[in-house]
Amino acid sequence: MKSLPLAREGLSKGDFQFMRTIAKENPITLAELLQDPSIFKEIIKATEATNMKWSAAQFLHGVQKDLTEEQKRIARGVLIRLLMQLASRISARGIRSTERVLTTFQPGLEEMEIEETLDNVIGKKCPDYDDIIMVDKRPKRRGVVLMLDVSNSMQREKILIATLAIGVLAYRLRGEHYAVITFNNEVEIIKPIEKEMPIEALLDRMLEIQPNGITNIKLALENGLEQLSKQVVHEKIGIIATDGWATTGGDPIETAKNYARLHVIQVPMGIGGGDDNTCIAMANVSKGKRIYVKHFMELPRAVLEILR
Repeated sequence: MKSLPLAREGLSKGDFQFMRTIAKENPITLAELLQDPSIFKEIIKATEATNMKWSAAQFLHGVQKDLTEEQKRIARGVLIRLLMQLASRISARGIRSTERVLTTFQPGLEEMEIEETLDNVIGKKCPDYDDIIMVDKRPKRRGVVLMLDVSNSMQREKILIATLAIGVLAYRLRGEHYAVITFNNEVEIIKPIEKEMPIEALLDRMLEIQPNGITNIKLALENGLEQLSKQVVHEKIGIIATDGWATTGGDPIETAKNYARLHVIQVPMGIGGGDDNTCIAMANVSKGKRIYVKHFMELPRAVLEILR
């Protein structure tokens, strides 16, 4: 079969974009390759070594149906590691949000609060270190809930991108409280806000999602509020990624009003681009941002933009 040597050539070059093309055009050929234990081992080795991490992740995600249970277990582990590397790299970009906390003098702090310090030292013959007030810039302690639309219009490859976005969220919010919710006509709490969860376990749960059902945005928002109510933090933030088409459950605008801040990432799910009016209104009534992404691949960076 002509495509068999082509597939081998793509593998030898570590060209996973080409391998994905082979998988789409000649799935039987790829399935034959994967049945050879030595070839499968070579594929896994190549995905771990490549610099084309996203292409390798797409490839591993796309061939799951052609793998044995043992091969799936191995490939899933590599896929999760690739996603963690990508998420870590993306989340490290930009300056993390901080809050100013006043404290007495501590070595290493560079910014002095002049007015507070002057109030303390004026009139004193012998000021001491406790009179010097410094500014300690600490990462914000936030409570964040991300609600992700996984209704029928979410094609399978979008789940991989959404999983990467959740990885970006998890890396960015290490040490903070956050929850992850997926929704269609029902809601699933992937990570409760009060529960610690290793990032690899969170991504593994995301990869199990099978998009289906219709869209109940109001129900998702109600569950998001319930998660945020469990934590006493200075700042409570909701983030919802959806196309805005509320096909069941009623109008979500009134529920959105109950958020201190709700950011809406309007993502293209299917034909039509989404309900602009609902997305804009949800953000406006809760003093949040509405971010429109033209391509679903922009979702991880949109999440990062909100969390800066």
